[in-house]
Amino acid sequence: MSDLHEHHHHHHHCFQYTALGNSIAFGEGASFHVNDTENHGYGYVYYFRDFLSTIFPCVNLSNLAHPGDTSTNLLQKLQTEVFREAVKKADLITISIGANDLLICLRQPDPTIPACLSNAVATFAQNWPLIMREIRKSIRSHAEILVMTVYNPFIGGTPFFMLAEPFIQGINDVIKANRFTFHYKVVDVHADFLGQFTNTTQPKVCIWTHSCENPVPPNFLPNPHPTDCGHLEIARLHEFIYLKNHPDKLCY
Repeated sequence: MSDLHEHHHHHHHCFQYTALGNSIAFGEGASFHVNDTENHGYGYVYYFRDFLSTIFPCVNLSNLAHPGDTSTNLLQKLQTEVFREAVKKADLITISIGANDLLICLRQPDPTIPACLSNAVATFAQNWPLIMREIRKSIRSHAEILVMTVYNPFIGGTPFFMLAEPFIQGINDVIKANRFTFHYKVVDVHADFLGQFTNTTQPKVCIWTHSCENPVPPNFLPNPHPTDCGHLEIARLHEFIYLKNHPDKLCY
C-alpha cells in the first residue's frame, strides 16, 4: 500500500515539459540516438529535456511538434484535446514556429515569392497573439514559456539570404513584441546564427545547419534544418535563458 502511494506521489511531482512547433522542435536534421525508438532525430528539445533532468529528479516530455507545421496549423491543433491537455499540465513550454509560414513561399514560382512572403508575415502577425491567447487565456496555462526566433538558414549576403531576411525579421518582431503581454521569454536563435565564427571565415549556418551541404539543383532549396551542432547550440541558448530566470538552479 505505502509502496503504491510512494510511486503515485513521485509521478505527480514529475516536471512536465511540453514542446510545440515544427520540424526543428521535432528533431529534424539531428542524428538518431542509440536508445531512441522514436522516428525523430535527437534535436534541441531532447537536449533541453536532458538538461532539465540534471535539475529535476523526474522530467516528463511531451513533444507535440510536427514537421511542416505553420502558425495556422499550431493554432488549429491548440483546439484539440491532446494539445490542450499537454499545455494545461505543462510546467514549461518551448515553441518553435514561423519558419514554415515563410518556407512554403520559397517553393513557389519566382514572381509570386515577395507577395507570398509578406502575406505570410501578416498571417503570422494575426495567428501569434491568438496562439498565445489560447495558451494563456483559454487553456489558462501558467507555465514558463520559451519561444525561439526564426533563424535565417542562408549564408549572409547571398540572394536567398537577402530575400528572406526582412520577412524573417518581420516574424521575429511579432514574437518579440508580444513577450510582455503573454509573459514568455524569447530565445534569440536568429541573432546567434548570424555571421561567421570568430577567427574564421566559416559562416555559422554552414556548421549549425545543413544548408551548405552538397549543391542542389536550382529549383530545390538547401536543407535548412539544424545539424547536431546546431541543435546543441539551440538547446544551449534555451538553457542559458532558463538559468538566467532561475539563478537558484545554477550549480557552481
